[in-house]
Order: sequence, then structure tokens, then C-alpha cells
Amino acid sequence: MFKRCLTSLIGLASLLLIMGIFSHPSSYAATLKATVGPYGPDTCASGYVWREAFEGDHVCVTPEQRAQAKADNIQAQYRVNPQGAYGEASCRAGYVWRESFVGDTVCVTPEQRAQTKADNAEALKRYAP
Repeated sequence: MFKRCLTSLIGLASLLLIMGIFSHPSSYAATLKATVGPYGPDTCASGYVWREAFEGDHVCVTPEQRAQAKADNIQAQYRVNPQGAYGEASCRAGYVWRESFVGDTVCVTPEQRAQTKADNAEALKRYAP
């Protein structure tokens, strides 16, 4: 009887602990941030920064690639061909969609799209340990 009660109490205590963690996500997030890095699981390893090609883009890239993404975003309006097959999303000759995420139609050079694809492929390896 005592063993069964003890098992039940341990189970109840475990359940309450789990509920406490998930009912207070801010405290859980603070714990995660403190154990992973200043930006939680999105903290980049040394030498990398968030790309920020769009709001919430936390793919870690070199500072040069972040500057390139910013420059491409600024130049985007001059690289479109509204008469193209995709209307306002069509790129002028020599440019292609960046595709940093599904639906990213910022026009960039083919080399920059290849770099973006490579950065996306390496993303998980570039977060702080």
C-alpha cells in the first residue's frame, strides 16, 4: 500500500512539475535563453550574425552576407520586370528569385541565390553550441 501511494505521489509531483514548466512559457524561455545563449536557440556561433533578409530571418551568415541581403532588399524595386511572366514578381534579365524562404521573390544574381541556398543548408551548424 505504501509503495503504491509513493508511486502515485511521485507521478503527481512529476505531472505538476511538467504543468508548471508549460504553463509559464516565459520562465521556460528565460531558462532556455540562459542555458543556450543571449538569443536562445537562435544565438549564432562566433563570426556569424542573423541574415535578416526578412523579419524573423535568423539564419546565421557572415556579416558580409547580411549586408548583401540588406543591399538586395534595397535594390529589389529596380530589379523587377512587371511585364514578365510573373507580373510584379518577375525579375529583370540577369536576376532570379532569392528564395531565402518559400515565397521570397526578391530578385538577386544567380550567384547570390546559390549563396542563400548554401547558407540555408548550413543553418543548423552555425548556431552557438
